Amino acid sequence: MFQALNRADQRRAGETYLHGLLHCHGRKSIRRMASMTPGTHSEQSLQQFINQSPWDYRPIRERLLNRLVRAVKPAAWVIGEVAFPKHGRYSAAVHRQYVRSQQKVSNCQLAAVAILASPEYSIPVNWRLVLPEPWGADNERRARARLPDHEKPRPYWQYQVETIDDMTLDWGMTPAPVVVDARQLTTVNLLLGALADRDLQHVVHVSGNLQVRYAPEHQRVAGGMPVLRPGARPMIWKGAVGDLVQKLPDAGRTTVSWPDADGEHKHRSQFLTVPIMPVRPDNPARIPGQEPDYQLVVEWPFGKPQPRGYWITNVDDRPLADLVSLIKLPRLVDERVEEFADKFGLRDYEGRTFAGWHHHVTLVSAAYIFSLLDAMGHSTGF
Repeated sequence: MFQALNRADQRRAGETYLHGLLHCHGRKSIRRMASMTPGTHSEQSLQQFINQSPWDYRPIRERLLNRLVRAVKPAAWVIGEVAFPKHGRYSAAVHRQYVRSQQKVSNCQLAAVAILASPEYSIPVNWRLVLPEPWGADNERRARARLPDHEKPRPYWQYQVETIDDMTLDWGMTPAPVVVDARQLTTVNLLLGALADRDLQHVVHVSGNLQVRYAPEHQRVAGGMPVLRPGARPMIWKGAVGDLVQKLPDAGRTTVSWPDADGEHKHRSQFLTVPIMPVRPDNPARIPGQEPDYQLVVEWPFGKPQPRGYWITNVDDRPLADLVSLIKLPRLVDERVEEFADKFGLRDYEGRTFAGWHHHVTLVSAAYIFSLLDAMGHSTGF
């Protein structure tokens, strides 16, 4: 893995830092890791390696992912969110912002992360640090955090898509279905459009307020929108998914079960699938009439009058039970990412620089992958 670093002293420092993440108990501060790790690296030299050294973290992530996919086959790429609570205002991209996983506003750094996931494991592999709008023109904080000039605030959904573009376009990875929670996203249709434009299968958790279009049953063909006689006017209902569901009969609901995280207990709900089209912004490059087919998947807990959740998906090559497995993956992923964060010191980085944050999270992912491959009996020679 560290062959991506050009200098021998950088490679040795990387090995020292990785050893500390794997073996230092408790808080993994640079001081503690330097004091307990074999070698000649002082606290100062490790600080320099993480915070100031200009080595590129992206080739290391690519090498990690190439090594990983030889050993595991993910069921999905889950795009998650991780918050890094911080004091003060000078750590790169820190801001008071809403954190979905905590359901509260926190002074923190916020990251979008691509996670290779299956019912058995969840492995964070690619990261984006979300830059809040006030950081765009704050030259003092940008300079102190060594923020690159090209790093500008952008819509949250773009950070999510960028993690995937790295993996598919730059690193040549074969994609798995993309699963993402977009309930708090006000521009969810832009995210759906970006995923569709990249020909990616996706399952997107949406709010009941999302606007969609729906064609009555008598004028639909399987998986598509109306096919009408010449001159006939289509009858298309348009509104929020929550309102649409109230107008549909419950006769089409199917009971599906799935295991919990430990695999010992099963849960059951009823699910309904409905062919729909999201209401998307105008795109001059899009050919009229060639919009992707989508399903709305709705979950009802037994005995409850209201749905528990809504998902929009273009995955049409697997049975409903497999689709439900994808829908339920993010809950498993959230639990496992918190375990990973605690065990490998994800939130223990004490520096303030933009590059330092990326260096740290990259090496934390490396430590986890090293540990996982070792537990699976694979060669861990990086």
